[in-house]
Amino acid sequence: MHRVLIVASTLAWYACGSEPQPPASHLGEGDRLLAAGDTAGAQTAYRLALGQDSLNADLLARMGRIYASQGKFQPADIYLRRAADLTYQRGVVAMQERDPARARAAFEHTLEIISAHPLALLRLGDLAQDAGEDGQALACFEKAIAANPEYPEGYVKAGKLYLRQRRLPDAQRAFDRCIELNINAVEAYLGLGELYVLQGNPNSAAEQYRKVLLIDPHSPVATAALARLGSHPSPTRGL
Repeated sequence: MHRVLIVASTLAWYACGSEPQPPASHLGEGDRLLAAGDTAGAQTAYRLALGQDSLNADLLARMGRIYASQGKFQPADIYLRRAADLTYQRGVVAMQERDPARARAAFEHTLEIISAHPLALLRLGDLAQDAGEDGQALACFEKAIAANPEYPEGYVKAGKLYLRQRRLPDAQRAFDRCIELNINAVEAYLGLGELYVLQGNPNSAAEQYRKVLLIDPHSPVATAALARLGSHPSPTRGL
């Protein structure tokens, strides 16, 4: 009963204010109430702010964390995923606009909301690789794999960097796993082809490039690789 009265009084306080409060004001008030232990009052403030700014990722994340602390994991998941999706998409747009600093900030914000967000980790790895920071890129790709071992993209990206570092057994495991998850993973077959070339095994390399041509008959990379190996580019039947 006491909690109901607190929520009612909080709503009345907002409703009777002399003028509407901006979302930042509700956010600050919600944070103050939450710090004081008034979870219900904080939720009220955050909901009022979301009513004015429904795309505020910080507000959505705060609501999600409150629900998680209450053991209400379904609504917590909904709020947190929505918040993370907003920040992730902002990062994607920033990458498309060739603004790596803004993209990195958005993806890091995503990880503040969901620490094991595989797509944000992959994109941070892409940004690091574009900046010539292969070690940081590989760390991001490995974290992405750990966050979602069933998602193939992390394996092929990590595999390419293992290959560059001449970590051939690690590269082979990564490419093989990628193909297990996605039998049409062209980049993984190309990676295996390059790996076999480095190992001095041209026949196995040619086999991988022919598999690429089964998936993409016009692949210039596979066609050129087969020409260098002196192999006929016609693909064999079946993978």
